Amino acid sequence: MENDHSEKIGPACPACLAPATKFFCRKNNCDLYRCSSCRLVFVSPLPTETASIYEGDYFSGAEKGFGYVSYDEDKKTMAGIFNDYLQKLEQLNDGRPGHLLDVGAATGYFLGLAKPRGWTGAGLEISDYAAAKGRAKGLDVKTGILGPDLFPPGSFDVVSMWDVIEHVREPKKDLQTVAGLLHPGGALVINTPNGASWTARILGSRWHLLVPPEHLHYFNPRALSLLLQQSGFKVLSVHYPGKVFTLEYIFHTLARWQGLSIWQKILSWLKRHPSVGQWGLPINLRDNMLIYARKN
Repeated sequence: MENDHSEKIGPACPACLAPATKFFCRKNNCDLYRCSSCRLVFVSPLPTETASIYEGDYFSGAEKGFGYVSYDEDKKTMAGIFNDYLQKLEQLNDGRPGHLLDVGAATGYFLGLAKPRGWTGAGLEISDYAAAKGRAKGLDVKTGILGPDLFPPGSFDVVSMWDVIEHVREPKKDLQTVAGLLHPGGALVINTPNGASWTARILGSRWHLLVPPEHLHYFNPRALSLLLQQSGFKVLSVHYPGKVFTLEYIFHTLARWQGLSIWQKILSWLKRHPSVGQWGLPINLRDNMLIYARKN
């Protein structure tokens, strides 16, 4: 919640490098700062570790508050949208499938959609639980985090980062690593919460996507474009698409966000009736941002 530390000065902005930032709020025992120039919001100091967040419960159950009731079931509602994204990536790759790296691949759902379209490649996932689920599907999902030695330089046509860059500790370093893994002219697609949306502005510290220490950086089009340019990319387009969420996911989010017992009761009922709980509902609050970029 907001408090009387509003004049507290924070560290330099990790996006535009402005030398000082202002305290924004304290939430979940984390201090968040906002850059007065590019408006990036970020956690500082960073937690000592975040890998423990992404254990089995994050992808199946979400009893600890973070993550998904069932990752694969929740993502099934996005299949049509993901296939549209794959078609766009094929257009950016000379009209054909290519070699794909999916960073933050989770259980390999996106890779599983890409494979029958003719894409080859790999996934990278911090959670060994989720990566093992992907490998059990016959997909090449490696456990680990981005590093320059994981794959040969210039070995990918496309890199996808679906809802992952807000989680990472050093987004600029990771984007520079991605640039090294792409061949010249290779494409990058990023989906992340949009901190410049009216939803984020109106709700402020109560925004439902403001969930440190799960999310560490809250981008907006300007801040992320600056970071991409510094990392060797040209931004091609910025979009604000909606998503399709299961009813289970929606009421899990409401229960976590507002803490009302009614949402938890509805969620419990939906878990007992998955034929209803897995219904998909399209939502667009314009607080979701999709950026396509190309390596220079």
